[in-house]
Amino acid sequence: MVIKLCRRRSGFPTTLLVAGLLCCSHGYGRAAEALPPASEVTRRMLKHAQTVAESEQGPQYTYEKRTLLEQLDGAGQPATLEEKLYQVRLIRGLPFNRLIKIQGRELTPEESKRQDAKEEKFQQQFVSADRRKLAARKQALITPELLARYQFAVKERVVLSNRPTLVVTFKPRDEDVPARSVEDKILNRLTGTLWIDEAEADTARVQANLVDSVTVGWMGWMGSLTRCDLSLTRQRMPDGVWINDRMTLFVQYRKLITSQRFRLTEESRGFSHAQAKP
Repeated sequence: MVIKLCRRRSGFPTTLLVAGLLCCSHGYGRAAEALPPASEVTRRMLKHAQTVAESEQGPQYTYEKRTLLEQLDGAGQPATLEEKLYQVRLIRGLPFNRLIKIQGRELTPEESKRQDAKEEKFQQQFVSADRRKLAARKQALITPELLARYQFAVKERVVLSNRPTLVVTFKPRDEDVPARSVEDKILNRLTGTLWIDEAEADTARVQANLVDSVTVGWMGWMGSLTRCDLSLTRQRMPDGVWINDRMTLFVQYRKLITSQRFRLTEESRGFSHAQAKP
């Protein structure tokens, strides 16, 4: 077929065709490489998280984040909704979400003062904090304790946003893991898939859900979380910074004979460089 194409189109740049075939064969070769063991992938994820946490300075960004919280009826349609708009700024590498609009309206002077106070309190956390404590805060999403909750398996290598990416599934370990809080109970029952950027060991996408319901309160007297579905995508900036791009969280909570359903959607846009506040 390639030969016929070249004969029919004598003006076709053959060198470009050859280059394209070489690129394709290189891509196929990459996809055919042996997949790394899950232990190596999680080791690199943890190391990357620690490196980012220990870096005192780095590229800083500011952007807008829109959140929409919907309470759904039995048919899955919005019964009530609350929309908020935030201006997100990185302070010492950690995001501060400053509320700027509620339901499309500007904040009142009193609401703006409360946001000023929250930002001041947020920044004060870093005044007396040592480097080790700052690192612990920044790597909190990926820790040895978190990874130890799950069994990981590397399933395949795909191309995501023109970057080789490993598809990694995870599920709770067979043995019982201590649960000291409701958060622990939820984490211990999560299963899903991670898309890990192979070059940088950062997370590009997450899909997760509960494998079993989670009771709340003694003997479940406060109810139970019967469904929790999370979908998260992240965007890589040109200088290698990864930022949450879109997140959807669906929660179904049951108490006695009634159920409540909520859907939270977060979307970020307008990424631009900014100086980190001291």
